[in-house]
Amino acid sequence: MINNPFDITKAVDYTDDEIYRYWVDIKEHGFYNLIKPGTLMPMIIVGSKGSGKTHIMKYFSYELQKITKPIDEGLKKDKFIGVYIRCSGFNADKFSGKGVSDDIWATLYAYYWELWIGERITSILIDLQKNNVLVDFNEDNFIIDVLKLFSKQDIKINTLTELSDYFLSLQKKVEYEIQNFIFQGKNAPVVEILLPIAKLTYEYPALLKEKVPFFKDKYILYLIDELENFSETQQQLIQTLLREKPVACTFRVGTRPYGIRTYKTLGGVEENHDGSEFEKVVLDDFLRELKEEDYEKYITEICERRLHNSGLTLYKDFRIEDFIEDQTNEDTITKVYKKKDSQSRSYMNRLRSNLNHIKNSSLSEKDIDLIINNITFTNDYVIERTNVVLLYRRIKDKSKSLVQDSEDINISAKLYFETKSKETEQFKYLDKYKQDIIDVIAREGRVDLPYYGFKKLVKLSCGTPRTILRLLKAAFNTQYFESGRIPFVENRKLTVKSQKAAIETTYNWFFEENRIPSSSQSRAVDAVVRLGNYLQSLRFTDLPPQCSINIFSISKESMSEKAREVFELLERYSYFVKTDERRVKNTNIKNSVYMLNSILIPKWELSLAKRGLVTLSLEDAEMIFNPEKHLDYKDYINKKIKQYIYPFTQQEPQVDFWGLSLF
Repeated sequence: MINNPFDITKAVDYTDDEIYRYWVDIKEHGFYNLIKPGTLMPMIIVGSKGSGKTHIMKYFSYELQKITKPIDEGLKKDKFIGVYIRCSGFNADKFSGKGVSDDIWATLYAYYWELWIGERITSILIDLQKNNVLVDFNEDNFIIDVLKLFSKQDIKINTLTELSDYFLSLQKKVEYEIQNFIFQGKNAPVVEILLPIAKLTYEYPALLKEKVPFFKDKYILYLIDELENFSETQQQLIQTLLREKPVACTFRVGTRPYGIRTYKTLGGVEENHDGSEFEKVVLDDFLRELKEEDYEKYITEICERRLHNSGLTLYKDFRIEDFIEDQTNEDTITKVYKKKDSQSRSYMNRLRSNLNHIKNSSLSEKDIDLIINNITFTNDYVIERTNVVLLYRRIKDKSKSLVQDSEDINISAKLYFETKSKETEQFKYLDKYKQDIIDVIAREGRVDLPYYGFKKLVKLSCGTPRTILRLLKAAFNTQYFESGRIPFVENRKLTVKSQKAAIETTYNWFFEENRIPSSSQSRAVDAVVRLGNYLQSLRFTDLPPQCSINIFSISKESMSEKAREVFELLERYSYFVKTDERRVKNTNIKNSVYMLNSILIPKWELSLAKRGLVTLSLEDAEMIFNPEKHLDYKDYINKKIKQYIYPFTQQEPQVDFWGLSLF
């Protein structure tokens, strides 16, 4: 079995060496400038699943510092020593429940935290000592000073290793009491608290700065990751640490968008604020706001770094873009028109049928034949499909002379085909709607829409590196299992077929990965399906209201509490991504603009371009996001969509749109 280069997609599963080998920066020092480890201002780093938050935070930890630069001279130049702490490793759940008051748990939790911090810093000192970095270091005196931080000193410790063991033994005592107090008939764990809150967190770094020459011009950078695994009470401790920190240490706290439960300190006395007690950075926004070429270069380097470190034999000038099969618009059109006319040009049969059903019309069978003949343009099926749209415009405008209209469209089509004249209707329409025309041709002809090729896969990642790694992992596995041949070697490309399977696997994975744990909110994701169906419906009508439908605007403030709660929940879980703000026409009101997470775009056959804005009215928003309105949604959308499909009325439909009988 060959190793898949994209098999590991989570940084928590990497070794320190893999963190280093797979590290890719944005331009020069991009992530350093983002999280500013060389400054004392605390920071909260918000990043969705797969954004790279853990990879970045671990990269600035001591374990990586000593890999990225010489451990002696190189580390001396850094202003900080990074102490990486993964909150899920803390097993915070054990500090709750069991009939014990929150106050007791908070005290035990804070004490255990101090012991954990003490052991982590001491382990770094031991490693520095082994590498002969701690020169002019009086180990005995330093340990005496550390033990003075305890409220009781009744133990003799001579070495840093013994000090580390002492911290671990105290942790085990706490763990033992928590696990066994119920079975011992106690009402609560009985633990001797030897350290007050923040004692080691603050004063251990201060001792280093004062007593250890190596740390004279350094501070401890606590890299606290996965804050979402802490309860509200436990997060109050972290907020307290952020607020009261001395100059000997500072904090970078990583969390997911839904992970911050409180900004209040212990006891709820004070509350921290962005820009005052800490600086907040949203990693997803940083990545999504990069120039398109910069983000593509970043993702390219991530993927190529995986392949170069995989052991696969690659060509000397290997470029991943060259080894992922593309499906161009021309490829798509060719696939469609290899089929029979009854399928590839079904829109012509449908147009004829609609012309036969125009009420109170003087159209004869001969007129209809003439119209169809004028609209037909076999030299270029994109132009032909555009001609159909242009005729539907005349029908919607209740033209009195469709025969003459069809002749005008025919003349304009010939001129456009021969000269690409900007004055023709076809040019003006295709200038905005060309991709929509190609996509509707593909959809009607039962051919996959062209989401394939490396550049398009990069767009599907939506600022989340793990998404494209997950996609490439699935495509690699699919192709290898089906063919027995390894992609990317011996000129083998990752095929469109394997990409298609991987995209489907990945957007299903996205729903599972972003599952909302609360049972009361688990149905919120249904609103994503309703929104996706609605945008898909609009895009594939006879006369779509916008080109390249992908983004939507909404006024959250006007929504009901229940609808707004669902919307904001889905936003925190990255189902929606805020892209912009746009002014409501003829007003000073600005509505927020959002798009579905890009990996969901193929599921609903939407556009990869962010052009056509669909403005959701208050009623639209309630039907989609208010869970109490879901039973009314289908009828509401069916009626609303009628203005965009033949016969362009809002009367009850003759067919059910959701049965996909429009085409």
